[in-house]
Amino acid sequence: MRFNFTFALSSIPNFVIDWNLTWFMLNSELQHDASFTRAHASSHRTFKFKLFLEDLPTLEHLKRVRPDLYIDILSYRSCLASKEDFMHLFMCKCRRIAMEQILLSYQNHFITKLQEVGDLVHKDPSLIINTFKSLPCWSFSSSNWASYSLICGCLPKFFVEFFEELSVLRNSVMKVISAIHNHFIQKIRKRIWLPRSYDKSKWENAMNITQKLKLSRPSNLPKSMYLPFSTLPPPTLPNAACDSDIDYLKNSIKYGLP
Repeated sequence: MRFNFTFALSSIPNFVIDWNLTWFMLNSELQHDASFTRAHASSHRTFKFKLFLEDLPTLEHLKRVRPDLYIDILSYRSCLASKEDFMHLFMCKCRRIAMEQILLSYQNHFITKLQEVGDLVHKDPSLIINTFKSLPCWSFSSSNWASYSLICGCLPKFFVEFFEELSVLRNSVMKVISAIHNHFIQKIRKRIWLPRSYDKSKWENAMNITQKLKLSRPSNLPKSMYLPFSTLPPPTLPNAACDSDIDYLKNSIKYGLP
């Protein structure tokens, strides 16, 4: 069931989620340039919402929606010892070093911004930085829901408060934090998800699970219950209004992202 982690956060007093910041981040984008086009932005946005909804097509997810193609005894190809559920994407021993490096990069990026602001306002951010480093989200484990929620995109109130202590207005803070987190998501996509997807595609080719088969209707599923990917609602365009984003989120929860 999605969003189970949010209930666990009630027992973590120093990681209370700021839902306004979280929603702002979900609707913000990285700036377009020669290396990050509008097409890249669309893929990034889709991946970001799939993270938030815990709706990435992991092997366990595929077993539930296409048991005719992905039989229950299948295990994750790279480590074989585990089922590939959502948490395993980040807990897999094959990705632990990369995941730790990505989290450290996030931490360093945030600290750099705090130091830059401290220099501008002539305030020493050392105590703030020490508190920031002590947040529970920087050590990743199966029992640490703070780091898990950070990856999903649920951002803590402390992130804003750290900058506000340095006299930065909330609107400006939200833009800075959203940019930092979007870069974090981009690194997860490039270093964790895309290599995993490439590895999975090679395995599917060996198993003769073709794109045509994946788009077909399972023979044991009534037509009225089945929605092929081609009929699912498209992602919201990057410049769409907030109401469209809300509709997109509702459709994502109901149908799953394409």
